[in-house]
Amino acid sequence: MPRAKVIEVDYYAFAKMLRRATDAGAKIERADAAAWTAYVKKHEINEVAATAIAKQKFEMATPVILAEGQDTDGLYFHSKDEEGCLRLVPLE
Repeated sequence: MPRAKVIEVDYYAFAKMLRRATDAGAKIERADAAAWTAYVKKHEINEVAATAIAKQKFEMATPVILAEGQDTDGLYFHSKDEEGCLRLVPLE
């Protein structure tokens, strides 16, 4: 599994990306188990570690995957109440 880190993302910039991905049908939520699992496997995401980090930062973090085919694609954790967002990015 490739190494990755979790970085903070501007919540309002993320909100725009989320809206764009939603409109394009490129947002994957955990409830869509087949698409979620396929994306996590394909990109070798350590979801457990990323979730643990997000839970340390936010009381209620919502995971979502943006898969638009852009450099902003990936796993995000966001909290509307805390107006915060984290993104899992691979280390190069």
